[in-house]
Amino acid sequence: MASVVLIVVVLPLASHANFWRPEARSLTTAMTYQSRSRQNFPNVWLVDQSNQAEIYSNGLRVENLLAVSNQPRTYPLISRGAHDVLGPVRFQPAGIVFHTTESDQLPFEASKSRTIKRIGRELLLYIRNRRAYHFVIDRFGRVHRIVVESDTANHAGNSVWADSRWSYMDLNISFLGVAFEARTQSDQPPINHAQIHAARVLTEMLRSKYNILPENCVTHAQVSVNPDNKKLGWHTDWGINFPFKEIGLPDNYEEPNPGLYLFGFGYDAVYMKSTCPALWTGLVHAEERVREAAAERGFSVADYTKSLQKKYRTQLSALRKRSATEENEHEPN
Repeated sequence: MASVVLIVVVLPLASHANFWRPEARSLTTAMTYQSRSRQNFPNVWLVDQSNQAEIYSNGLRVENLLAVSNQPRTYPLISRGAHDVLGPVRFQPAGIVFHTTESDQLPFEASKSRTIKRIGRELLLYIRNRRAYHFVIDRFGRVHRIVVESDTANHAGNSVWADSRWSYMDLNISFLGVAFEARTQSDQPPINHAQIHAARVLTEMLRSKYNILPENCVTHAQVSVNPDNKKLGWHTDWGINFPFKEIGLPDNYEEPNPGLYLFGFGYDAVYMKSTCPALWTGLVHAEERVREAAAERGFSVADYTKSLQKKYRTQLSALRKRSATEENEHEPN
């Protein structure tokens, strides 16, 4: 996320109606493409629930007082088969994108607690007004629900990712956004132990609730793309030092980046400077896939990359047309 300027327009707190909008559709009719028997999902369940907070079996507490609705989530899966066609519609999230707020930070000291709390409260209201994330983990390790999970949040912008079966474009609609109140360009550690613990139990809950694959838990720097210059990294938050292991995830920096091998995006020196060697490993693996696929088809790497870029534009256009059609169909007469 770009640096936040805290111009706060206070909205009323979430009403009983907009927070408790049923999520039955996303939980009962959504397609789950991997069986629990084949995946090692956490086992976390809801223990207590109110308008103020939710308590989960792994110790997670989610604050609900700022929760708001947005546009309901609905998106077609994109098959990674031979035709890369739009597949069945899904309503539940397929993954998690981790962000930093890049907001003002004070030294994390007891003497600064009151001011840290004030800055954090202003930040939460700013994010709420913009429907920017589903969850924010503040500097004291408190987890705040902002946009309810059944709806989209404006967190990922132009973005792509893929798992072994499906591709995803526009991760605002297909992935959840989890932001740490943090600033990466600082002489202080970006997050503290309380935030890491909160991220771990929150990730466990979300993976358990929505059958989210571990390889679909990634950082904004991995998924953000710039369609104009065809480069990765329009945003580069968490391009370095994301604590995958501490949060209970594999090091997804090393995953071959689908932006390269599926959609033909490249990268530049600015992106390399903002990321880390582990993430560069994922770039190398992706480039190897591009070379192998080009050779199999008798293409040069340059020509094959152009074909991937064309596929990206075609699929993005089809996705937007389908989304526009569905929005029109659901508008009241």
